[in-house]
Amino acid sequence: MKHFYISTFLFCSSIVFSQKVEKLFGEEKYKEIIALENESVNFTGEELYQLGFAFFREENDDKAIEYYDKALNKGYTKPHIFFYRGLSEMYMKKYNEALKDIDKAISEAPLAEFYYEKIRIYKINKDIVSEEKTFLEALSKAEQKDDWYKKIIGIAGNYYYVEKKDYTKSEEIYKDGIAEFPKEYSFYTKLIKTLNAANKFSEANQYFDKIKVFYDNKELPEEDMKFKNLSVDEFAWKNQFVNVHRYFDKPKEMLDALYVVYLIDEKGEKVERKFKIEKTIQIEKKDPEFVICEEINDGHRTFPIGFKNDSFTLSSLRSEIIRILNKEIK
Repeated sequence: MKHFYISTFLFCSSIVFSQKVEKLFGEEKYKEIIALENESVNFTGEELYQLGFAFFREENDDKAIEYYDKALNKGYTKPHIFFYRGLSEMYMKKYNEALKDIDKAISEAPLAEFYYEKIRIYKINKDIVSEEKTFLEALSKAEQKDDWYKKIIGIAGNYYYVEKKDYTKSEEIYKDGIAEFPKEYSFYTKLIKTLNAANKFSEANQYFDKIKVFYDNKELPEEDMKFKNLSVDEFAWKNQFVNVHRYFDKPKEMLDALYVVYLIDEKGEKVERKFKIEKTIQIEKKDPEFVICEEINDGHRTFPIGFKNDSFTLSSLRSEIIRILNKEIK
């Protein structure tokens, strides 16, 4: 009978702790879970994982791995335990071990989050070949199209746009992203810049018109609504970059801007010069409708460069801005 009472007590105690750990884990009270470490001898495999995760959240990766290992020894082998053990190993700079664990997690559950962290390890190690291979695999095999998947689209599209200058591949990735997430506005911006970089101005304008509908419906992020323009192009001048933004509202009055152009300093930290393509007065039909102006400390100056109407291409605008920067026009 005595043994029965002891067994019953231990069983009930185990249930109480189990319910307590589960409740604290659900409430994300990780410090309180860690306070139960002395009772962990009675924990189930899942509770040991939760204790390890609590240590992980408190930035104690050694302890996290200790309890992940104990959970695995008790038969708790769900994919996320390998993933989080891999994360702790990554933070401890044990990259080979981390990759093995994350690969194990991916083999059982190819989630975008798992792929994202694997990409991050390759980026840390500057292994560009493996990084590219991994994000391409993720785009084709990831099971859930979630926020992590969006991040991978951004990484992949930017890689081909910036690093490879492969605008066709970048375009393909962003178009697939828009098809999957039709209201992910950042993909439209990136696609427009990619198309313009490839001199596909007409198609870029079509996508600008699509995102303008979101602007008209006040659906864009607060910053885009506030500034009323969108980054549509960038190009290099000497050791600096020039960013081109296009306004959503069509210019109606004199001095209304169609584009604003920023010359970024060599460190890439601040705007060095700012130009606007502004509506001007047309005395005769042959006169330009738009001129290039520059904001300066003491006001505003206009260059003797005009565009007949708003149908000019970004190629023409780039050329004229470069002429100004090269001091060919005063």
